Amino acid sequence: MATVFYDKAAVELTFGSVTQKLLATDCSLSFSNSMQPLYSIGTKGALGQFPAAARQGDLSFNFLTTITGENGGGRVGGCGVAGNIVNYLASGIKNSTNSHASGVQIKFAGVSGSGFLNSYGFNVGSNTISTSSAGFTFFGSGDQVAPVSGYIAEFAGNPAQTGMLATGVAHGRYTNLDTFRTSIASTAAERAIGPTAQENGTIFSADYSISFNHVPVYKVGQEFPTTTFYTTAQESLGVTEDVFNSGLAFDQSGQNLTMQVKGLNASAEVMEVGLSGATQVSTAMSAGMDDIVRTQKNLTSVY
Repeated sequence: MATVFYDKAAVELTFGSVTQKLLATDCSLSFSNSMQPLYSIGTKGALGQFPAAARQGDLSFNFLTTITGENGGGRVGGCGVAGNIVNYLASGIKNSTNSHASGVQIKFAGVSGSGFLNSYGFNVGSNTISTSSAGFTFFGSGDQVAPVSGYIAEFAGNPAQTGMLATGVAHGRYTNLDTFRTSIASTAAERAIGPTAQENGTIFSADYSISFNHVPVYKVGQEFPTTTFYTTAQESLGVTEDVFNSGLAFDQSGQNLTMQVKGLNASAEVMEVGLSGATQVSTAMSAGMDDIVRTQKNLTSVY
């Protein structure tokens, strides 16, 4: 394979008429080919190996969480949704389960293909740059060629506009996560015999992730799926703070929460991530030398 330098390996995603380059730090692609041997009575050995399922590949990459959108304007494709295109895709898919979705065109290092989003996550912490991760699934091609193809020269002279994108990199400096903090107050009996006591937690970091289950639908004579049905989605949010609340009350409906992440440009644009019916499933606490007591609480939502 020809030598590829990092300045020629920008990750580019296209969904509909929207194309966006991401500030990816790495990208990996792998493929598997499911084959099954065919045997016949009276013949020793297999007659050959034949396809038992469509070719399938997995692509994953890490990138800096970007708020500015495709042209530094804070919106992806003018649709009124701030943030990066991966966050936009994840939001649309999880709120439309049992529906079909088309593939997303992905290019990097000169190769290209159509993939379906299966995982997405990001983290945000105090005074740190936010990083994200995404995973896509590739399937075989309907035109009898390799699912992913291309040439290195395809990206020549088309680098990512890093200066424009970098101004919108998400950072904990401007992000406020007070929505998720724990508040503990003294009981009525305690207040009757002493002063009122109340503690409000301080949020230090949050880790978000979501995964999708999807089922491809194939026609006879076609290796690339006609459509893909997303059946279920599950997202998790882990929050680190300094107040421990051990009372995990059962709430079937859960609560609706919205996390807002801001970029370095400190503009009014924010990337919003909403959790519908979020339920707290666990709490934990740890203590170490030369540090404050840290507590963790985990919330999950299902769609």
